[in-house]
Amino acid sequence: MKTLQLTIICCFFLCNLSAQVHKCGSTLVEESLEASYPGMKELIKKTYDYALENASQTRDVYEIPVVVHVLYNNANQNLSDEIILSQIEVLNEDFRRQNPDKDLTREIFLPVAADAEIEFVLANVDPDGNPTSGITRTQTDKESFVELDLASLLAALIECGVDITNPEVTDEQLECIFESLGGFDLDVMKSSTTGGIEPWDTERYLNIWVCNLAVNLTGEDLPFLLGFAYPPVGAPNWPAGTIPDDIEAKDGVVVHYQAFGRNNPFNGPLAGLSDKGRTATHEVGHYLGLRHIWGDGDCMMDDGLEDTPSAGTNSQTQTADIPSCESLHEKDSCLEDMMPDMIENYMDYSVESCQNMFSNQQVGLMRAMLEGPRSGLLDNMMSTTEDEQSLHFTLSPNPFSSTIEITTNESTQLEVSTLNGQRLMFKTLDAGLNSVNTDHFRPGVYLIKLSNGVNKSVVEKLIKI
Repeated sequence: MKTLQLTIICCFFLCNLSAQVHKCGSTLVEESLEASYPGMKELIKKTYDYALENASQTRDVYEIPVVVHVLYNNANQNLSDEIILSQIEVLNEDFRRQNPDKDLTREIFLPVAADAEIEFVLANVDPDGNPTSGITRTQTDKESFVELDLASLLAALIECGVDITNPEVTDEQLECIFESLGGFDLDVMKSSTTGGIEPWDTERYLNIWVCNLAVNLTGEDLPFLLGFAYPPVGAPNWPAGTIPDDIEAKDGVVVHYQAFGRNNPFNGPLAGLSDKGRTATHEVGHYLGLRHIWGDGDCMMDDGLEDTPSAGTNSQTQTADIPSCESLHEKDSCLEDMMPDMIENYMDYSVESCQNMFSNQQVGLMRAMLEGPRSGLLDNMMSTTEDEQSLHFTLSPNPFSSTIEITTNESTQLEVSTLNGQRLMFKTLDAGLNSVNTDHFRPGVYLIKLSNGVNKSVVEKLIKI
């Protein structure tokens, strides 16, 4: 009977909490690092400060090779290539400010809204030099990578002052719950010994694990976290010997499978809140050094950037009713700065349909991280001459009717997809002239992506008539 009572109480709390899912676990990552390596939070701040002082001045477009590790216990969790490609498309739109909703940025913030000139491409070569799609799939016996004991959870809720009738849980309370539960391992999905999969070389690839981060107490997945990321470590101003020994086994981004991709059909309780693929945009922002715009505190705290206005709270909805963007425009949690909260920013917790921008200084900081502690991601591109790394090609005709003629200067991977991210073709082309039959394509606009197997790619739009 006691177990049943605990189940009912925890289910009630978690069902309420699903209206206010804790979107990001970055504070938990920092707490975990601090617990294992005392002083780590201060060193993370040093990395941030270094990047601020050495903000990027270049305008080169940086490309980041990505590997997506899909961990699944059932068919729903085994997300399709189309959903994964849609997520890569969202990242590229958001980081290049080519997102269709960029025009919704309020006029007051337009002067600081910026193109990060950072692009993402699924890796074409794995760490052993073999061709790859940039996607790995691993079936796991883990129903979820968040394992909670009911009695321990209830004790932690009480200890941390959480009102189980109220879905609102602060960052401080979540950190308290994490500590009370003994700091449950956030990284179990990153090792095959615990049901996950090891990362590819974390200096050369952005590893993204997509898995179940929900708890299931009612027969339905109730998201516990939507994602988390490891921040950059090892800036030149760090003391020698301070990089965690096992960082290469953990570094990267983790995203809950229901929040991955655009219009994921398995969104469940996240529909209307986190269904635009911007959980990954947010977490990659952390991976590249950005903080939450409210500084994880009140109006006295800050994210360290002058062009993101002060905010005393995040903009996450606290009720089951999804707010309109217009209602969030009224939010001004720090009246003294005479600026509304930047709910458009990807580093807030606002409804994803209201997010549409990074700021100039956020862009400068992320690019500085890529030129500093994250520079290994660019090594493949920067280690060759401009002529060697260029992909020379021709595509004709455009518009086309049945056949596309593609000429390239090297062996190239071809990917054809619709504008909404549905992949229709993936094949390797030989150097020289290739004829690609498209009789099975319907008339419309298609994205033609060519990649040369390093981390250089181009995307063109072609029209079939």
